[in-house]
Amino acid sequence: MQFTSLEFFIFLAVVLFLYYVVPQKYRNYVILFASYYFYFSLKAEYIVILIASTLLNYILGRLIEKDIVHKRLYLSISLIFNIGILFFFKYLNFFSGQLNLLFSKFSLNINLPTHSLILPIGISYYTLMAIGYILDVYWGDIPAQKNYIIFSNYLAFFPQIMSGPIGRAKSLFKQFNEKHPFLYVNMSNGLRLILWGLFKKMVIADPIGDYVNAVYNNIPMHSSLTLIFTALLYPFQLYTDFSGYTDIARGVAKLLGFNLMVNFRAPYVHSTSVTEFWHRYHISLTSWLREYIFYPFMGTHTEKKRIYEGILLIFLISGFWHGASWMFIIWGLFQAFYLISEEALKINAKKFIKFPQKQLHKIITYLLLSFSFLFFRLPNMDSFNLFIKTLFGKPGPFYIGNLGTLCTFILGLMILISIELLLNKKQFDEWIGDKKPGFRYAIYLSISLIIILFGSINGSSFIYFQF
Repeated sequence: MQFTSLEFFIFLAVVLFLYYVVPQKYRNYVILFASYYFYFSLKAEYIVILIASTLLNYILGRLIEKDIVHKRLYLSISLIFNIGILFFFKYLNFFSGQLNLLFSKFSLNINLPTHSLILPIGISYYTLMAIGYILDVYWGDIPAQKNYIIFSNYLAFFPQIMSGPIGRAKSLFKQFNEKHPFLYVNMSNGLRLILWGLFKKMVIADPIGDYVNAVYNNIPMHSSLTLIFTALLYPFQLYTDFSGYTDIARGVAKLLGFNLMVNFRAPYVHSTSVTEFWHRYHISLTSWLREYIFYPFMGTHTEKKRIYEGILLIFLISGFWHGASWMFIIWGLFQAFYLISEEALKINAKKFIKFPQKQLHKIITYLLLSFSFLFFRLPNMDSFNLFIKTLFGKPGPFYIGNLGTLCTFILGLMILISIELLLNKKQFDEWIGDKKPGFRYAIYLSISLIIILFGSINGSSFIYFQF
C-alpha cells in the first residue's frame, strides 16, 4: 500500500473509523493491529523480525532498569542484536564482497558467504528507534516502558515505520498514553499535510524522477548543459520525494491525534551554509546522530580537533546508514568536509546580512550540495567518471524529453519555492492555518486541481524506502 495509492486511503479510512468508535482503552490495540496489518501487506515474512526486535528490546529495557548491576551486559546484548540484524540484511554482502575481492588479489582461496534476501522495509528506522530507547533507559533519561502494547506501537506505528521520521521514545510514549478525542483541528491539519505531501510527490518528485532517470540511464548521449541541469534538479527530486512522504506520514498521524517529529524546514530556499542545511534537512536522523553518537563521543572534550572528529564520525555513519556502497560513504565524507571547513573558517550565516551576499551564499550552498549528491544518485565511480568525462567534452542540444513532464515539474517547483520562501521555520499546515478561510480554500482547490490534472498517477515508490 503506497501512501499515494487508493488502497492506502481506503485502509486509512477504515482505521480512522475504528479508532474513533472504539472505547479509549482499546485504541492502542487498533493502532497496533493496523500497523502490523500494514507492515504484513508490504512484506509478510519480515514482520517476524519486527516482532522479535520489539519483544527483545522491551525485555532488555525492563532488565536494564531493574538490574542495575548487569545493565551494561543487557545494553551490550541489545546493541549486538539491533546492529547485528541491520548488518546482516544491509551490510553483510558489501563486506563479504569487498573482502572477497581483497582475498582474490592475494590469491587466497577464501570466499565469504553472501545472501539474496531483500532488505526488510523500515528496518533502518525502527532499529535506530530501538537503540535510542535502550540508550535513554540506560542513561536514566526515561523509565523503561512497562506497557508492551505501547512499546510495540512505538516501533511499528504505521505512518512512520517505512521511512520515519525517526521518533523519540519520550515523546511517543507520552502520546500513546494520552487520550485523543476526535478534533476538527487535527482533521484539518492532517489533511493539509497529506495534500501538500501528495503535491510534492506526484507533481514534482515523480516527474523530475522521470527526467533524471532518462538522463542518468544514458549519460554519454546527453550534452554538458543537460548534465548540469540534471545534477541541479536531483536534490529537489530527493527532497520533494522524501519530504512529501514525511508530510503524508505526519498528516496521517495527526488524523489520529499524534504529532510526529518535523523532519524538514525548507532546507534549500533558506540555507546559507551546509551547516544550516543539516539543521533543516532530515532533522530526525541528524538530531539522532547528534544525541546518540556525537555528544557521547565528545564527552567533556571541547577542543576543535575532537569536534572535527565527531563531525567526520557522524557523517560517515550517516553515509553508510543510507546504503552499503562506497558512493554513500563518499557522499558522507563530502558533508563532513563541508561542515568541518565551515567550522574551521568560522562561517556563520547570520553575519551575512546584506541581501546580495545572503543570496550568494544560498546559491553556493546549493551548488556544493548538488555536486555531493552526484555520489548519492550515481550507482558507482565508473558512472561518476563517465558523468565528469561527458560534462567536459560533450557540447550539444539541451534535452527536453517529454514536454508535459518538464512543464509539470517546473510549475511544481515554482509553487514549492514560492510557498517555502514564506514558510521559513513554519510547516505548511501551520502557515496556511493562519490565513483567512477564502485564501485557504483557494489554495486547497488549486493544489488539488494541479494534482488531478498534472500529477503522476502511476509514480515510483518513495526513494527512502530503499534505505
